[in-house]
Amino acid sequence: MLRSVDSGSHQLKGVSADRWVSMVGKGALQDFQDCFVRDYRIPLLLVDTQGKPLLVPSLKLGFCNFAQSGMAHDCSGIAAQDVAEVVSYFESRRVFDPLLRTCNFGITSFAMPVFFNARLVALWRCDGLVFDDAPHAERLQAKFDLPVITHEELGNATSWLERTCRLLDVHLEPSAGSGGTARTLSPVLTPRENEIAVLVCDGLSNSQIAGRLFLSEKTVKTHMSSILAKLNVKNRVQLICECADTLDENPRQSMRG
Repeated sequence: MLRSVDSGSHQLKGVSADRWVSMVGKGALQDFQDCFVRDYRIPLLLVDTQGKPLLVPSLKLGFCNFAQSGMAHDCSGIAAQDVAEVVSYFESRRVFDPLLRTCNFGITSFAMPVFFNARLVALWRCDGLVFDDAPHAERLQAKFDLPVITHEELGNATSWLERTCRLLDVHLEPSAGSGGTARTLSPVLTPRENEIAVLVCDGLSNSQIAGRLFLSEKTVKTHMSSILAKLNVKNRVQLICECADTLDENPRQSMRG
């Protein structure tokens, strides 16, 4: 299943698509894409806002790609649209409705946005299907192995995809009661050390802090050594006992595994 995104850090507004994939779980996203293609018989691929694939295609090369690379054909499907225009479309409207295009061959394609922290980070893109009432539907299926589906089936598939995108649309906020600024344990600590020290006082382990701040556990341990030395405490227990009360009277974040 898709991994929930930890909202403990508010420094992720400009997160890249690759980092977002890592946060959610690349394997989970790949599994979702593969299952979607299997269950709905619709080719789907997750791409970034430049059109670069973020996952392994779940089906062979789509017809639109084949037509553009192997035929003198000016494709009019979604794959031929300038990706910047597609990105602009979704960013300006901020809707989850799929952007559909039907090309001159009668092949339909679509794109659907993935938002994270009020920013478009990726697109689900379908490069080719044929509606059962389209001219030459059976011929296109036989020649190019394109899926032939009903309008209702596409509606059901995109509805499920939309619900998934809405679940992925996480909005991160500053820590409760922080007033938009980071809580500070001690002025002798660097901003990163303060960030880690506060999380220690919130009850998080080194591994949990590493996951929340996207650091290695080794890096967290290095910062912890510096924190303990600067504050003249022997261990994290003494740090919590002696320093936690110096934080602002804010509700502490609940510990999440």
